[in-house]
Amino acid sequence: MTEQDFLKLLSRYKTGRLSRREEAAFAEAAASGRFDQLVQDDVLEALMQPPAEKRGWMRVVGSWRYRAAAAAVLIGGISAFFAMRALKNNGTDAPSGMPVAEVLPGSNKALLTLADGSVMELDSSGAIVIPTQGDASIRSAGGQLSYDGNAGSGGATAFNTLRTPRGGQFKVILSDGTKVWMNAESALTYPTTFSGDMREVELTGEAFFEVEKDAKKPFRVKASQTTVDVLGTSFNVMAYKDEKEVNATLVQGAVIVKGNGGAKQLQPGQQATVTEGSALQVNEVDVEEVLAWKNGLFIFQDADLHSVMRQLARWYDVEIEYQGRPSDMKLNGAVYRNYSLSQVLTVLKATGLQFRIEARKLIIIT
Repeated sequence: MTEQDFLKLLSRYKTGRLSRREEAAFAEAAASGRFDQLVQDDVLEALMQPPAEKRGWMRVVGSWRYRAAAAAVLIGGISAFFAMRALKNNGTDAPSGMPVAEVLPGSNKALLTLADGSVMELDSSGAIVIPTQGDASIRSAGGQLSYDGNAGSGGATAFNTLRTPRGGQFKVILSDGTKVWMNAESALTYPTTFSGDMREVELTGEAFFEVEKDAKKPFRVKASQTTVDVLGTSFNVMAYKDEKEVNATLVQGAVIVKGNGGAKQLQPGQQATVTEGSALQVNEVDVEEVLAWKNGLFIFQDADLHSVMRQLARWYDVEIEYQGRPSDMKLNGAVYRNYSLSQVLTVLKATGLQFRIEARKLIIIT
């Protein structure tokens, strides 16, 4: 395959117009490494363009998990390519010339606080025996906690809290079948079985919900001073204490978001933002970017430096320090969340980021 042939396939790939035969040829060519420089040049050129011009790469990166294997080969190769360039540079990639430490990514781990106050550690290891809570039997295995309860059987209602630490994530299936994916440094409090005419849980941090439909029992998420009411749908809620706003993003179905004295019903692809002292706002957003964390990705599109660093701090369990005056630079990039911190930063460095890693401290040089 010639360079011109590869560039034609690359262009068609970014707009999702490859045939199956072309996808196979493109995947083989990308995996060969012969066109790494062309890929690098194309990515760097895209990163320097206005937001609208970046969409080709960002759209591809955000949806590659759901498409042919060619995308996984290409995007993984891009990230690895940048990381390998750093390793080839005498193992350094910091202004001071100090070696870049390897800070590993987060994993499936959480702490489960039972109704009696006892705490159990959960991870991706074998099944863990958990005492019966109220009317619910509980099991944990493979990074997932599951409840199986008999609502309304007359037993006492018990409440549990699942907490993910920095560098942790976990999935829980509630007694009604609702699935909840929890991001790092988050907490979800919920009854072991739902009784009454409302299914209510309380969240701090970030989680993605797939709510089991039950017209007789609406589902409610309380996050800070915000509530999200649904019947059956999927949506993301971000309510970290160190963020200035609470965001609720609808993927499917319909929800009503309430906060600051206002209430809005969302349509798929819309995000409600609740900021202290401001009226509730609704905007169209890129859902793939919002859900990147759940799908094993970091996707940043003109993202605020401080916001990006807070995300990295939670996932890699590191402290952030700024040297110099923190800038208002915007970052762009996409990379697997299972990459080391230095690999992620090397990708972001293409947009001008300078950094140094010392133990578990990430120093941003501005």
